[in-house]
Amino acid sequence: MYQSVIDTTFFHSIIHRNDRELVEQAFIERCYEREHTIYHEGDDGESMFIVKSGSVKILRESDSQEIILGHQLPGETFGELEIFHYDKKRTASVRTLEDTVVWSTTRERLQPILEKYPKLYNRIIYVLSERLVQANRKIDYLAFLNARVRVANLLMDMYYNFKGTKKGIPFINRKITHQYVADMIGISRESASRVLTELQQKKIIDVRQKLIYIDNYAQLKQMARSSKHEEDEARIWHRSYTV
Repeated sequence: MYQSVIDTTFFHSIIHRNDRELVEQAFIERCYEREHTIYHEGDDGESMFIVKSGSVKILRESDSQEIILGHQLPGETFGELEIFHYDKKRTASVRTLEDTVVWSTTRERLQPILEKYPKLYNRIIYVLSERLVQANRKIDYLAFLNARVRVANLLMDMYYNFKGTKKGIPFINRKITHQYVADMIGISRESASRVLTELQQKKIIDVRQKLIYIDNYAQLKQMARSSKHEEDEARIWHRSYTV
């Protein structure tokens, strides 16, 4: 959890400490309960957000079906595209995964900071380019991989982004439901359950209290190799800023 918006990764190493008040006054803190929709696809997009604590998912919905496009964690931004795009319509919905606190600002309030620190534009471009890379991976999942390979790749992705180890056994340090797996990779809950049960029966994974332990990492990785995204580093969703 961040104490000040100026300490987040978006502003880190760019903003001079003397301008702390300038930045903090441009943002408003907002608190949301778990499963609260911060905005819907198609809404007017007037605000950009930075996660202070908690987490959110970016999603699209159709006929009561949901597909998760990504997550934003503490220090990360969302909603920045629409405040710069001419259309300003939200391209996806955002919903909290847990009790979440965010900072929000508008283009008008952010503009003086951008003018004083134009390097922030590079960070915005970096964020948007990372989103494009993740969107391309999601397209590959949905268009070219069967359910079994999708699940294997998702578990590998989740492990590399939420790594944990207990008694030498790697596990995904985030509680995951069968419905969540289905929503992440665009398959039915029944298909997700069937593949996860198969992986448990083959002793590739074990599920305890909604935490997935990877008992046979090599075999899971081999299953996922049907995807062209084989490099472990390519699985990381949120990289540190390089600009």
